[in-house]
Amino acid sequence: MVTQVLEKATPEERLPTPQTASEFSFPIATPYPIQLDFMQRLFETIERREFAIFESPTGTGKSLSIICGALTWLKHDSERKARTAPTAASSTAVTDDDQRPDWVVAYEKKQQLDAGNAAGSDENDAQQKYLRWVANTRRREAAERKKGLMASRRGVPTASKAESNKRKTDEGGNGSDDEVVVVEAYYSGDEDAQQKPSNGLDDDGQVHYSAEVRKLLERRAGNRPLYDSSDDSDNDDSSDSAVPPKEPSITKVIYASRTHSQLQQFVNEIKRTQFASADKVKCVTLGSRMQLCVNERARQGAQSVHAINERCLEMQTAGSKKSARCGYLPLQHTLMLDFKDATGSAIMDIEELAKEGRRRCTCPYYGARASVNGAHVVALPYNTLLSRSARQAMGISLAGNVVVIDEAHNLVDTILAIHSISLDLRTVKALQEMVQMYFTKYWRRLKGSNVTYIRQTTALLKALSKFMQTIADGTTRVVSVNEFLTMAHADHINVYKIDRYLRESKLGRKLNMFSDRLVQKDSDVPSKRPTATVRETVAGPAPATAVAAFEAFMECLGKPDRTGSRLIIRATSSSKSGVEVELKYLQLDPSEAFGEICSEARAVVLAGGTMKPANDVVEQLLPSQSEPQSTPLDLKLDPANARLFAWSHVVDRSHICSVVVGSGPTGAALRFAHGDQGDPAKLREAGLALAALCQVTPGGVVAFFPSYALLDRMHRNWTSAGIVDRISKRKPVFVESSTSSGDVLELYSARVKAAGSTGALLLSVVGGRLSEGINFSDELGRAVVMVGVPFPSLASPELAERLAYYEGMAGAPSAASGVIGSMGPRARELYESLCMRAVNQSIGRAIRHRNDYAAIVFLDASDLRYPEGAVRTTPLRGVTTDYETVSLADLLSADYLEHAVLTAFVLDESWLLPHIDPKTTLTLVTSNLVNSDTDEHPDNTTYVSPEFPLPHGQIVHTKMLLLFYAHSMRLVVCTGNLVEEDWTIMHNCVYVQDFPMDSTRVFPANEFSLALAYSLLDLSIPVNVVARLNHVDFTRATDLHIVTTVPTGGARKHEFMEEYGMLRLAQVVKQLYGSRPIDEEFEPDTRLYCVGSSLGRMDYTWLREFYLCAHGIEPRLMRKYVFDHSTPNDMVDVGIAFHTQAQVDACRYGKQCGQFIMTKRSKYEARDFPRGAMVRTEPLHKDTLLHAKAMVAQVGVEQDKGWVYVGSHNCTRAAWGTLHKDELPYFNNYEFGVLLSGVQFKKVGGGKGVRAVWKESALELPFQVVWRPYYREDVPYFGTF
Repeated sequence: MVTQVLEKATPEERLPTPQTASEFSFPIATPYPIQLDFMQRLFETIERREFAIFESPTGTGKSLSIICGALTWLKHDSERKARTAPTAASSTAVTDDDQRPDWVVAYEKKQQLDAGNAAGSDENDAQQKYLRWVANTRRREAAERKKGLMASRRGVPTASKAESNKRKTDEGGNGSDDEVVVVEAYYSGDEDAQQKPSNGLDDDGQVHYSAEVRKLLERRAGNRPLYDSSDDSDNDDSSDSAVPPKEPSITKVIYASRTHSQLQQFVNEIKRTQFASADKVKCVTLGSRMQLCVNERARQGAQSVHAINERCLEMQTAGSKKSARCGYLPLQHTLMLDFKDATGSAIMDIEELAKEGRRRCTCPYYGARASVNGAHVVALPYNTLLSRSARQAMGISLAGNVVVIDEAHNLVDTILAIHSISLDLRTVKALQEMVQMYFTKYWRRLKGSNVTYIRQTTALLKALSKFMQTIADGTTRVVSVNEFLTMAHADHINVYKIDRYLRESKLGRKLNMFSDRLVQKDSDVPSKRPTATVRETVAGPAPATAVAAFEAFMECLGKPDRTGSRLIIRATSSSKSGVEVELKYLQLDPSEAFGEICSEARAVVLAGGTMKPANDVVEQLLPSQSEPQSTPLDLKLDPANARLFAWSHVVDRSHICSVVVGSGPTGAALRFAHGDQGDPAKLREAGLALAALCQVTPGGVVAFFPSYALLDRMHRNWTSAGIVDRISKRKPVFVESSTSSGDVLELYSARVKAAGSTGALLLSVVGGRLSEGINFSDELGRAVVMVGVPFPSLASPELAERLAYYEGMAGAPSAASGVIGSMGPRARELYESLCMRAVNQSIGRAIRHRNDYAAIVFLDASDLRYPEGAVRTTPLRGVTTDYETVSLADLLSADYLEHAVLTAFVLDESWLLPHIDPKTTLTLVTSNLVNSDTDEHPDNTTYVSPEFPLPHGQIVHTKMLLLFYAHSMRLVVCTGNLVEEDWTIMHNCVYVQDFPMDSTRVFPANEFSLALAYSLLDLSIPVNVVARLNHVDFTRATDLHIVTTVPTGGARKHEFMEEYGMLRLAQVVKQLYGSRPIDEEFEPDTRLYCVGSSLGRMDYTWLREFYLCAHGIEPRLMRKYVFDHSTPNDMVDVGIAFHTQAQVDACRYGKQCGQFIMTKRSKYEARDFPRGAMVRTEPLHKDTLLHAKAMVAQVGVEQDKGWVYVGSHNCTRAAWGTLHKDELPYFNNYEFGVLLSGVQFKKVGGGKGVRAVWKESALELPFQVVWRPYYREDVPYFGTF
């Protein structure tokens, strides 16, 4: 659908996708298959103008694939443009089948030719204009240098300077120096139009020049660099033009990554390809002044990039003395053009650019900016790409270009961080003092509306300061922007206009210059001590940083209605400054910033080694659109059209040893939840485990901790306990700090690579500098240890608000902030995803190529996703839910699955097998294998046919998955078959639980493990597979009971039949509630709600027997008494929920869904069928159908407790069995299910329904337990039966 629309909207010819590595100019003759596939999919994505996510594991050559795929498209696109340039011959060609009049065809062709030639002419003219300007400029400046004319050019004063030199300020001093500090006349808009001089004069009679004229005059005077690439001018290319024409921009690939080290690796990869040598691709790397400024005077003492920025700009302003000007800012264009030529002829990384700038005495920061338009590849950090203001400052246009964002697993986090701003009380006080001092000094010289807006800015700062000083220690509040302004008594101030004033007047820059002069003035008089005000202002944050923070904060306050905006008010204690008060603006919706990028760029690609799960990323970046999509842009921004490509690792499984260590050498559990991190014994246990690992591991070992705080605490504990000394005897210990990591990485690497080295141990932090973009290949990382699971802290109000906002994106009510038990399913999914992406990034530092190998060790006892067990529903196609769903892919976790036992009534092999890694061994049990190629069964698959005592009529209806991983086993009890429909359009549910597994240990058997083993043997599962259960720890299988059924008859004996079917149900319930005697005083106290997808032959006699089993009473022992002392109806409190004909007719997926619901009219209309027990099903979504099989039993007078069954059993005789006259049971099917005991029921919907809670977590059943008997006109869905 996307492709068809784009083809209509884009008249360009479609580029064919290259098929071989040589066509992609791949530098390696035989790439990995996934590399070739990666390049092809990338080429297609760019060509189709799409948004896509690419996941290629670390070590699979992702960077090289991106380079070759994207640059090959760029090369082919350039050839296409040259090939399809409009010509008279091509534009006037007429096809034979064109039936339009000749004059119509001729007119249209002329219009096309004129339009095409005009566009081509404009591009060629712009290019030629720029090249002529370059040639003329080089010639003119060469002559000027020869004649020594540059000095005269520097001496030309601007008009404003000439006038201002006539005056002196009231305070004394040089008027021209102060003139630079005073803001220019400002007029805010229509309301100030009457104040604006109409005769071209300022308020004091001076000539009022336009901004364009002032800019040109300043350039003429040499007061600003002549080469500023951010300026846009339409001046002609005459030799005396002071403003250069803008260089035409070519189509390019814009590559963004998180760190400069990652950008450096990418640029170095380009150098390896023929694109750098033969194709002469131009590549430029952008960075901030912090990385590229080479002027030591500008860098001296600068603690932040804001300080360097302001110092750089000050050294270019009109008031700068010749001696204070930056020597790397040439007044001639030639030096900058030479620098651009150098960067275009050789690909340079950020360090090489700085080195080249020093060598040529030319600013590499402005040189890199000037090279953007002519570059084929622009490499830049996240922050520059994701901020619109940063892109504009750098002169970067995304229109028509390709955007590739690498290491995009934390893209959402980065966007939110960039657009979230903090402002503390110290900054507000310092700015208030600074603005007041500035206004006091210069208020008489301020023109236009400056006086008004500076007073309003002062009033706002005063209101903020007063409000923040009233915040008590320990306070944390989350409010909206408008609520905050009301609380601060600043709602009468127009923050939008103040924000615009700060941006347009450049007051922040003037304040920074003013502050520097205050400090300089005091320091120039040795005998004079600085005034108190100056001391307080200087003691606060750096002026440039404070001004930048306030301007950014005001920009946020100026958009109070922005989606997903919140403001945190927080006060904390500090030993140095008492109570620290902070205002933090949170942007919770990343789609606004990212949507701009997607809208402008031709194609956007997110790449990374750990992009899954990708659902939450897509939902946050491209939220669902309420209106139907019709334009190509709408389709690209539609999350339903986002494409995901994922590939498996090229490393053989034998090269990876993954180990979960749940207990230390002394047997103590390794748990590092927040409450455990202060326990010295547990910290010591982790150290002992790590020491034991270091004794047997060669080479380097890298251990990752959830936080710097825990790392410091453990390191101190291990040092005092002597554990660090013990480890150091074999491996010296290096510790990453929160401030620097470069030196420790170099020391660690040198130690590991030293001759005769036994390796080293590096302690680092998840999410720190060493957890991303660092290569611990080969001996540098023979083991990666994860100490604890790095779940983010729920005590953080930022995280709580983010989770609540994400939960509410689906229209559901937000979860209670910071309470894990009340966290909604979407919030929980995001919470777990944040953790797992961080873990995957850290462990991905090792195993960097095909022949590499390493051990991955988890020191934590709580790594299992479902350690206590849970009931979840399956997703429905096109349905957004406010509860947690789980897909088959989520359950399988195919990347780590080693062996699987899969059972189902129907199994679609062609749909199932793509979900499973080909290396995984399988055991399949089914009655109906469909879409199977019997001639090509996989070698690693075993097909099992269990015993059937009778020759026909008996089936395998079991729906159970047993999934074995390296260190855990997952039990999945399903209600759906292994076919696509049951996981996409029919509502099913599953019970899932993870159990620890250790192949080196044999765990004691318990009732649950024995029942599971017997169930597998009944299904004829091979003994060697069943034996795996010996290595599984089932101690957490509490309040959980297996209920199975096996077919009887023929040779199968009956001595153990009480272990199956409804007799097994009675056995389990009896264990839970004790023996229930039947006598005159017996009254049923269980209400049984049964949901199923099939109805068979049934009568009240069977239903009464089944109902007694639900009380723990075996009916064959009490049968006669029951018959003699009861009537059929008063002993049965059972609701059989089954879909009606009307519900099937209304199904959103069509009536064909009814084929999965089975019953016969003849059986339902039989005289003894219990029609009075029929109730309407209540699926969570009314226009969907259930295929679930479950029972909800409310026990006792209050009916607030009981049990729940989930499995394959329908409420039928074939599933649960029936008693013959000889009181021997007969069972027809193989069935499997689990009974959950200790369930609590809470009334919902005004008492009309109930909600089940088990182990303090809600059971996510796909239906509501609401008793609504069939209406008179209701009948079950009979279908074609």
